[in-house]
Amino acid sequence: MITVITFNPSIDRLYNLDTFQVGFVQRANFVNPTPGGKGLNVAKVIKKLGETPTCLGFIGGFNGAYIEHEIECIGLKNKFTKIDDETRICLNIIDANGVSTEILEKGPTVSKNDIEEFERKLKEVLVNTKVLVASGSLLQGLPKEYYFTIGKICERENIKFILDTSGVSLELALDSNIYLIKPNKDELEALSKRNINSKEDAIDAAKKLLNRGIKNICVSMGKDGMILINEDNIYEVEVPKIEVLNPVGSGDSSIAGFAYGILKEYHIKDCLRLANACGMSNALYMETGYIETDDIETFIKDISIVEYAVN
Repeated sequence: MITVITFNPSIDRLYNLDTFQVGFVQRANFVNPTPGGKGLNVAKVIKKLGETPTCLGFIGGFNGAYIEHEIECIGLKNKFTKIDDETRICLNIIDANGVSTEILEKGPTVSKNDIEEFERKLKEVLVNTKVLVASGSLLQGLPKEYYFTIGKICERENIKFILDTSGVSLELALDSNIYLIKPNKDELEALSKRNINSKEDAIDAAKKLLNRGIKNICVSMGKDGMILINEDNIYEVEVPKIEVLNPVGSGDSSIAGFAYGILKEYHIKDCLRLANACGMSNALYMETGYIETDDIETFIKDISIVEYAVN
């Protein structure tokens, strides 16, 4: 089973405008509210791939009730912990040129009792969990090193831990025996404290992070594809060009592909093909965290991977 943690879910409201001008009244051509937050985007794509993940995190208020209703309609397993504070709303404004502007609320605060209830539910679901994905920001009230705590629990229970976050919470989690992280160029620069100007720079920086016990480091290079480095091999991924409609959620969709492939014990190359195909499919649609399996079958054939040994 795959378990997905979204500590800070949201209602993601997407607005499509002809132009986005600050200081002017504007009318949207299209509005689409969906249950979101990075982890829920991951969970929705895993469901489309054919697995039903269990969703944990914190949720509250009218917004939380809406999200619970929507994810249960999708068919996700709901193990969210209810809190008193209101779940956040996040906005994504896309103009006719495809330029995306995001406005993200900070989110609620959790109490000690909320955390204890979450941990009780986590203990229950980990009994049948093979892959655990934790995505997104930590809520106020959670310790900054809480992802490290989750990682050590996964290590003890022999669960493959995929972590997709950034900043201090990622840096503090690095020594927790993580199975896979997927930093982008900026995040890798922050972790390695060096500039990344080429694939060679990215590979060198990732190699140094492997010494901290991370099994796989997957660096997203945007339109230039992806690089995955582990202790044995380096994999350089090239993807075909597509017409991007909405890039938001493509990274989450890639994480979903990884989680599904790891659960099914795919070869690492097949995990990479699936992950990249999921990210590409998501970019074709206005809805965030959405793929079509027909796209996946098409894109996988056009994704090329070069493998070579680590020096």
